[in-house]
Amino acid sequence: MSEDFLAKRGRLLAEGNRLRAQARALDDAGDYEAARPIWRQDRDVTRQYRQLLPEVPVARCPHTGELVSWPIDLVGLDGWFWNVEAPMRRHPATRPPTWRAMTGAMRLAQPVETAPFLCKPGPGVPFLVSRIIEQPGIKAVVAQLSIGRHIGWPITYFGPHPEGVELVNLWGTNTYPNYDDEGTWLGWADVIAKVEDYDFDLEPWLRSGKLLWIQPGDDTATLREGLDGCPYVGLDGVRRLQYVQNGKVWHSRLL
Repeated sequence: MSEDFLAKRGRLLAEGNRLRAQARALDDAGDYEAARPIWRQDRDVTRQYRQLLPEVPVARCPHTGELVSWPIDLVGLDGWFWNVEAPMRRHPATRPPTWRAMTGAMRLAQPVETAPFLCKPGPGVPFLVSRIIEQPGIKAVVAQLSIGRHIGWPITYFGPHPEGVELVNLWGTNTYPNYDDEGTWLGWADVIAKVEDYDFDLEPWLRSGKLLWIQPGDDTATLREGLDGCPYVGLDGVRRLQYVQNGKVWHSRLL
């Protein structure tokens, strides 16, 4: 991880949270003129945070072999990257035109970080979105990341653009970027996350070759196929959506 990011992250978060609270208090009091320059300072701080996010390998395209790295805050869930209502993120430097979506899951460790915003890290074990993985030509890749004390699993989909199929919100957010087969951005879209749409039984997809995986800690991000040795099968964990805010964790209800 970038030493510059580690060195500056805490200061930026403390300063930004302070400025934001001050500006909101002024707005609530109706003093919008006084709040305006403080909001500008806050935007400058959040821009610095966004620019410093380290690009982390999360997948490799099964069709082209191209590595996909994503700017992610791996230090903890108190980083603004994980603020579901206002995620502070930037697009990766490169992304193959076969990239379709990236969602994720997370095994939370207690105590969780205390942050004033809502975080949606996904279920507590890896999963696949059935309506996407069932599409012709679509393959998925699961990997593992350490996010502070937590274990995260980015799940990335590759293949032809599935016409008429809703994709899945970007990991930890309420929207997703939509691209055509040439990599041209089609705009933002969103879908209501429902755990009933998720398939936690990865074994059939591994056997079929639709799901590939990267060994935890593999710096080469080598794609592996099949069930043998896959560490993502049969994991114990919460099979519901998880929510984190102010040091508390709760789960979605099952329909």
